[in-house]
Amino acid sequence: MFGSRSRRSTAKRAALYGLFGTWFGLTVVGQKLYRDATKRTGWDKLYLVIPDWRFFAPNPGIYDHHLLMRDELADGSLTGFREISSMEERTLLHALWHPHRRAEKTVFDVAAELLRYVGEHGLVRGGADPTVQLSVPYLTLLAHVTAQQHHPDAVRTQFLICVSGGYDEEEEPTMVFLSEFHSLGRPVARCVS
Repeated sequence: MFGSRSRRSTAKRAALYGLFGTWFGLTVVGQKLYRDATKRTGWDKLYLVIPDWRFFAPNPGIYDHHLLMRDELADGSLTGFREISSMEERTLLHALWHPHRRAEKTVFDVAAELLRYVGEHGLVRGGADPTVQLSVPYLTLLAHVTAQQHHPDAVRTQFLICVSGGYDEEEEPTMVFLSEFHSLGRPVARCVS
């Protein structure tokens, strides 16, 4: 009697291992490296029970976004661009405590959303779509840029979004979006003759 209980327990364990092994195997085999959301098949219903591991779904980030700004001074000259969204060098402590990561992630997400918005709306009659400047991501980045420290003589500011390969230093950063100049609300000093 004790031997038959042990054999049943072993058979149940083997069946369970077989079930989970098959499930894992189907999960590995079922991964589609290149997915086309417009094409659906009958097999897609299997993803209700077979996991579809899309980390950072649906499109993983392969570039770092950099937010830069420059100022126009009262005399009409421009300052150089300076980065205001630099990524902090990671340490082991950052695995446990990294409160600045939220600000970095916010800038990254808002910049990506602005680029998506521009990609969807494109150009209107040969010029930029004027609704871009009224979009939430544009206004969010503009508010962030205007809240930064500016040159004492600055009257207007402009921001630039660049993308780079991150740690891949062989790839040069690429400019992908340049904003209009926006007033900082400072009075312009005028010479009275």
